Amino acid sequence: MIGTLRAIIRLLTFVIACIGLLMFELIILILFIPFGKKVCRRVSTFFGPFWGTLFAKLLGIKITISGVDNVERGPNYCVVSNHLSYLDILIVGSHFPLLFVARHDVKYWPLLGTIAWLRGSIFVDRSITGAKEPPYVKEIINYLKKGFDVIIFSEGTTSNGAGVLPFKKITFSCPVRAGAPILPVTIRYARINGEPFSELNRDLVCWYGGMTFLDHFWNVLRLRKFDVTMQIHPSVFEEPQEDWLEQNRKLSVKIHDIVEAGYKDSYNS
Repeated sequence: MIGTLRAIIRLLTFVIACIGLLMFELIILILFIPFGKKVCRRVSTFFGPFWGTLFAKLLGIKITISGVDNVERGPNYCVVSNHLSYLDILIVGSHFPLLFVARHDVKYWPLLGTIAWLRGSIFVDRSITGAKEPPYVKEIINYLKKGFDVIIFSEGTTSNGAGVLPFKKITFSCPVRAGAPILPVTIRYARINGEPFSELNRDLVCWYGGMTFLDHFWNVLRLRKFDVTMQIHPSVFEEPQEDWLEQNRKLSVKIHDIVEAGYKDSYNS
């Protein structure tokens, strides 16, 4: 009963906050579109950590961040993280003023899809085949060249929390070609309702496989609280090499191993 009441209250406040964010983004669009899309994106991403922190608090998420000193002032980053849930967006977004790379179908989600579109998310449509280079790759490179921070969940899908899936190679050409450093990040769900994250409770926060969004989100709303850690690793920068395919492969493995090591260390300590 208490969990259901908590879920109802949180759902109402979440929807109100989403409407507030939508109105905020529309105001930004109206005020700054005369100055160009880039200015709109700058203003929108600047306020991103505020909204990410707000939504995280509404859902009872406590975030602990380590490795903040690895983020230097000046360069923009291609942030690469493991991916466990749609909640990862709030966790990373609470700290970084980011543009997100999302699945193409997210654009059509009620309310949330409109917000993602207004905030300049880069949508990945893997149904487009035959082209030498997917359109979203060029978008990521362009935004990185313009000085935006962009996050890529390089597993290409969410996992069940048992480990970090292999990283897709294709997007690792983006930071190299844009001349942007890669910032590896490890997300770890530490405790759920005070209990350590394990096989017994991980499905309460991890969203993967055939899980439906609405059912899973309702269960998230019922949770009292959960603790998440975000470890920021030292950045990695590489110059373009002649054999770019091999460079992509090696770089994807290198960054994967950094992120995975942080993930394993958290549960072995």
